[in-house]
Amino acid sequence: MKKDLHCEKCLMPIECRDDLVTVWAFFKIRPYHEACYAHSLKGAATLFVGNTPINGFSGNVTAIAAFLFMWIPLFTDLTLGITVIGSLVVLTRMYSFIRFEKKMPL
Repeated sequence: MKKDLHCEKCLMPIECRDDLVTVWAFFKIRPYHEACYAHSLKGAATLFVGNTPINGFSGNVTAIAAFLFMWIPLFTDLTLGITVIGSLVVLTRMYSFIRFEKKMPL
């Protein structure tokens, strides 16, 4: 039995991966329709709500850049905080893919 994925805003099921937008909101990753995200969350950038999607082009570029930057302190004298933050960004992207996107049809 497959559990459907529902939008946090309109509570309707999300049918395909192209319509899915995952966002970090209130210390939790939440799924939204692309239209619901555009209407309600796109401009709401606060401490607890991020306004950039985790999945999609910008999320992938951010995860790749964080993955590359997290290796820099291992070979230089820079602080290990870059590694910790970079690994959190990469793990958030991986969690979004495994939890939401992997189950969706293309």
